[in-house]
Amino acid sequence: MGLISSYFKVMKLTDEMEKKSDVKGDLARMQAGMNGANQALATMTAQRQAAEQSLTAGPVDGEVGRVEAAATVTQFAPTGMMIAGRTVIELQLLVTLPGGIPLPVAHSAALDMGQIPRLVPGGRIAVTLDPVDPASLRIDWSKPSPV
Repeated sequence: MGLISSYFKVMKLTDEMEKKSDVKGDLARMQAGMNGANQALATMTAQRQAAEQSLTAGPVDGEVGRVEAAATVTQFAPTGMMIAGRTVIELQLLVTLPGGIPLPVAHSAALDMGQIPRLVPGGRIAVTLDPVDPASLRIDWSKPSPV
């Protein structure tokens, strides 16, 4: 009799679980999550393709792979060093590559006193770089601040 009573207990528990579970709701939530992931993947793919196209658009400054970009100053600090009368500044930048891809870059530069006022947190500057080599960043002081 123990086996039969255990069977009926298991069947009763199974019926209760079926009543309490929301399989359709769970599947709908999972499908919505997958749709969101697919949209994020499509956006990332489009950004990657835009970046690849910008790399093949032609060289900047005569260097293959170098692109023009805008950089936002996130932090800057003088290093205390001077080179040929110019103050050396350590910059933390967030470079926005073509296609909207953000790239954090640390950069040191020896600057004239007239260039330093453009370096405020949140300020934007024009740069060129090879996205594969962020250390190749060059600030283009001849261009106005990007909007």
